[in-house]
Parts: sequence; C-alpha cells; structure tokens
Amino acid sequence: MTFEELSDIADFPNWLEITPIEYGRSGENKYHIIRNNGVQLILRTSDISNYKRHRDSALFAKYIHEELELNMNVPVEVAACNSDRLAYTMYTWVEGTDADRRILNAHTPEQAKLGEKAGELLRKIHSVTAPEDILPWEEFFNEKLDGILKRFREIRITFRGSEETMRFLEENRKLLSGRPQTAIHGDFRSGNLVFDSEGEYGVIDFDRWCWGDPYMDFQCIRRSCSVPFSRGQINGYFGGSIPNGFFALMGFYTAAEILREICEAYPYGRRAIDEAVSYAEKTAREYNNFEGLVPTWY
Repeated sequence: MTFEELSDIADFPNWLEITPIEYGRSGENKYHIIRNNGVQLILRTSDISNYKRHRDSALFAKYIHEELELNMNVPVEVAACNSDRLAYTMYTWVEGTDADRRILNAHTPEQAKLGEKAGELLRKIHSVTAPEDILPWEEFFNEKLDGILKRFREIRITFRGSEETMRFLEENRKLLSGRPQTAIHGDFRSGNLVFDSEGEYGVIDFDRWCWGDPYMDFQCIRRSCSVPFSRGQINGYFGGSIPNGFFALMGFYTAAEILREICEAYPYGRRAIDEAVSYAEKTAREYNNFEGLVPTWY
C-alpha cells in the first residue's frame, strides 16, 4: 500500500510505519502511525465534508482531557490532505493492553470488579456538564429518533421484535423529558478500553461523542465482552444503588441504537445487514421485546 492520499501531510516523511486499523462502516479510515522517533499516533481520515466533525471532535477530546486528565487519545492536529479531498485528525496513541483479552481471561468475580471500575470511569466522564446554550435533550433526541424511525421504515428490514421495538420507542418518548446533559463517550464498552502498565484504564475512540443524557452511554453496554463485566459496570456507576427509571431509559436508548445500526448496515449489503439484525433480535429477546424494563442478563 502506498498511502499516496496521505503523502501531503507535513509529518508524512517522518513516518516509519503506517498500519490501517478497524475499517468499519463509518466512512472513516484509521491508521496506526509510528514515527522515526518512536512516537506512536492514530490518524483518522474521512471525506472533506466531515471537516467540521473532525474539528469539533478534537475540541471535545481536548476539553475532556484538560478537565479530567484521562489517559485517552489527545488531538495533535486537524487539517486537510489529499489535495483538500480528505479531512484528518491526528491523535496521540493510548498505549496499553486490550481490555477484552484481560477481562475474558479473568474469573467471573474479577470480570465484575473490572466492570465496576469501568462504571466508575464512565461516571467520571459524565461529571463534565454540558454547555447551557444547547438544545433541550427531549427536543434533540426526538428529532434524532424521528430520523432513525423514518429511515428504518424506508429500508423495510424487519426482525423478530421489530414492531414491538418501534412501538416501545413511540410510546415512551416521555422518558426524555427533563433529562440532564453531560459529556457522553458515545460508544463506551470494553472494546474501547485498554489497561496501562499499572493496571489502570485508558479510554479510546471518542468519535461518537455528544452532549446528552448520560444514560445513553449504556446503549452499547452489551457490546462489551462479558455479562459479569456489563453487570458490574452498572453497579459500579451507581455505587450499587440503581435509581428508579434507569432501566427504562437504558432500554429506550438500546432500542433506538439497534434500529440505527441496521440502518447504518443497510448500504453495506447482506452480510452487514444480517449481523445487525442478529444483534437486534438477541437484544429484543433480552428485553422480552421491550415489554420488560430490566434485561434478562442483569
């Protein structure tokens, strides 16, 4: 691979290694960079139309890092490359051991403890409150949900429990009223955590960040690698005392997310759709087609 589209980045001549990582369905490419001085970086690129998103994500990451001093990807540069056809952001690399591997190699009680520790980290992220001048959450998310439901109906993909899932969402929009807004990671799960040399968490991939209801950060909780870890994350976040209304909101955001994922998979063909549908059906079963507020795995 020649990586010619990256060659007009000023730092390009200093790169010893360029390794593509995690090609996904986001329209974004990611690369692990090793410079000639040994420094490692992560590079994200996408179409130039996404430049504002790159800039805003970098500003958010910088702000969170300054507020909380987390071990996380810190932005180094936001600019354009490939003759202004691509936007890119360069971040510091978070060194550490893959969290999934360590969690899965641990006994069940230890998996739960690691989940509790992750929950405490998530609560720390949510301690950063949103600016006062943003849209009320109910208004913002209802508009987002309208778009998800409209697109889901347009593509005409169904799964076991899809009608019940849509009905649950339509009938429970009232849950959004009056919700607080904080910093949100957007994809908080074990796959986006690493362990440093001292056994502490580093957190990566803030690219789905937003300001919003902190409970929305539980929408991907079962994307983590183990049930004891997921259960521990909830317990650690709340210190063992789960407030009324939490599970209803977690279910609400989870229901919206499985529909969004199917919509996102649709342009990528049958295999991507089947994977998204399989996960949606599994999730709907765990929530008894969203008639039960507490998922069976908890």
